[in-house]
Amino acid sequence: MIIAKNLVQGKLISGSIIKINVSPIDGKEISRASLLSEIQLKRIFEQMKNNQFSANNDFHELVKLSEYIVKNRHIFVNQIVLDSGFTQKDSEDLVDASIEFCLHYHSHLNQILVDDKITNFSFRKGFDGKIRLSSEPYGLIAATTPRNTPLITELTILIHALWSGNALVLRPSLGVAGTVTLLIKGLLYSFSKEQLERFSILFSNAKDFVLSSLESANLLHYVGSSKYLQQTLIAGINKGVKVLVDGDGCSMVVVDQSANIQKAVQYCLDGLIRCNGEICISIRAITIEESIYEEFIKLFLDLTKKIKVGPPDKDKTFQMGPLFSQLQTKNILEVSKHYTILYSENNPLTYGENYISPIILQLKSNDYSFLTESLFGPIVGVAKFKGSGWKKWLVENPINLSDVVFSEDKNFIKEFITTSHSPRKVINVDPTIESVFEPWGAYLPSGSNDVSFWYEKYRRYYQLVQG
Repeated sequence: MIIAKNLVQGKLISGSIIKINVSPIDGKEISRASLLSEIQLKRIFEQMKNNQFSANNDFHELVKLSEYIVKNRHIFVNQIVLDSGFTQKDSEDLVDASIEFCLHYHSHLNQILVDDKITNFSFRKGFDGKIRLSSEPYGLIAATTPRNTPLITELTILIHALWSGNALVLRPSLGVAGTVTLLIKGLLYSFSKEQLERFSILFSNAKDFVLSSLESANLLHYVGSSKYLQQTLIAGINKGVKVLVDGDGCSMVVVDQSANIQKAVQYCLDGLIRCNGEICISIRAITIEESIYEEFIKLFLDLTKKIKVGPPDKDKTFQMGPLFSQLQTKNILEVSKHYTILYSENNPLTYGENYISPIILQLKSNDYSFLTESLFGPIVGVAKFKGSGWKKWLVENPINLSDVVFSEDKNFIKEFITTSHSPRKVINVDPTIESVFEPWGAYLPSGSNDVSFWYEKYRRYYQLVQG
């Protein structure tokens, strides 16, 4: 049994509340998180707010941390399986990506870091001045992380925040307390006392954490459900605190008549079931040119029917595990009733009420309302288009975090790129495969740009004007 304690500037601290976490696989207890009270949270925030830290130009500890994760790789993988219900392969991908992140972070920084930019400007005739664009750390950053990408998301935020010269208070999802506890052990093993003093990893009530952040932090990076995005942004404005938000998203796919159909079908299926369809760039809708629609759907259904769903800790051949909660399953099944179902096994499956098969829905050419449904699982809507009918699907998608095209027609691809207003455009590949160093902004965009490197969004940029 894992007892998840809080890491406060290098020291393990117990909270006043115990939260029992159960695995989505079988509902059995997997960890107990020691939650901090609102008073304890405020005390820690105030303590870290008053400390002064500077950027670190070495961070040699990352190599030691990568060695720790490699040595305990099977433990991390098994814990992610239990915490998330993801398959062995998906869990291995998350751990291996974390190892790569630690090993290659230095070379990544060398690619993106540039000296201060200086340019001439003229405000009026005869005046010659210069603008210097520079940056500095925000100071104290508060951040939340979701359940659907354990380990790598916590590492990404932690390392970027520290390297860019900030202190950090991080609140991970309670559902992955077991995985985070393993990470904390690795940090205590590999990081110096000076580095450990610059951050805290806390378990707490989400609302208490956000309120404490808005009282003491200089920047709040909220990564989680879009349900709370608007009120978080407004609260940040009222408190004068910079807020970045990363909310729900999905991938919208267009398949042109020139596409390699077999490849498009396989990638669409992979993007539907990877991480049980519970990541924000999971494929949610596919619109297919009508001349190839029947061929695409037949191949897609044939492959989908072969997907094996079951407890990933029992059989490594299972290609999809359970959803995080029964509530998600019920919501998905309820939404599917409003559309024509092309494929869905009898649900729930015998393993439990949060197990479902992939669900394929047939959408009408104007069923754009499907794109606004609150979905977080292996369900996809398919529709046919003719002419330029595909454009409407891209325009009507309110959470188009990633737009995808399968086509061998260069002119069609160019038109797709100019039509899409998604911050991420993917061509002829599974959109749910990401690089750990891929530049992202905050979405819905509340930062300076929809797409930016993590390092840059954790720095406060300003300009110096001089004659």
